[in-house]
Amino acid sequence: KTVIVEHPINQGWKLVGSPDPMETTQTLYRFKVPMPKGEKKELKVNEENVYVQAIAILPADIGMLTAYVRTGEIPEKVRNAISEAIKRKQAMVDIERQVNDRQQQVSAITQEQGRIRENMKTVDRTSQYYNRLLAKLNQQETQLESLQVEVDDLRTKLQAAQKSLEDYVNAMNVE
Repeated sequence: KTVIVEHPINQGWKLVGSPDPMETTQTLYRFKVPMPKGEKKELKVNEENVYVQAIAILPADIGMLTAYVRTGEIPEKVRNAISEAIKRKQAMVDIERQVNDRQQQVSAITQEQGRIRENMKTVDRTSQYYNRLLAKLNQQETQLESLQVEVDDLRTKLQAAQKSLEDYVNAMNVE
């Protein structure tokens, strides 16, 4: 004998690792199962549901994105797209780190200049020590000007890196 087994079609789900149905309607799969006399038979119907998961790349932490790429069961195209976004985001973080480093240097120099100026108030203007402090102040002013130019250049690079990341993410269309 042959038994016809009907299994409902669930929207968004598809058959995987199951026998091919003999017929498919809008609402049912029909499977043909031969049944030898006096025996029990089992028909396993396996389905999977592929769902969409969205992540916000721009505000996301690099560590979270990296973990997602490493552990998530995502298609290679999506993995590559996220990896490229991580690379661009990392470039931004590196530039931000350089800006912060230069700003800390400016702060340290500014603090030391305050100390030097206080010392200069108590020292005779004609002494060798006064001239040494004055030369140090002059050297630090040159260094501050150089650091400020670097900070401005780095901020321009940071804006370009951020625009590059935003443009990449906005143009991203991976299926």
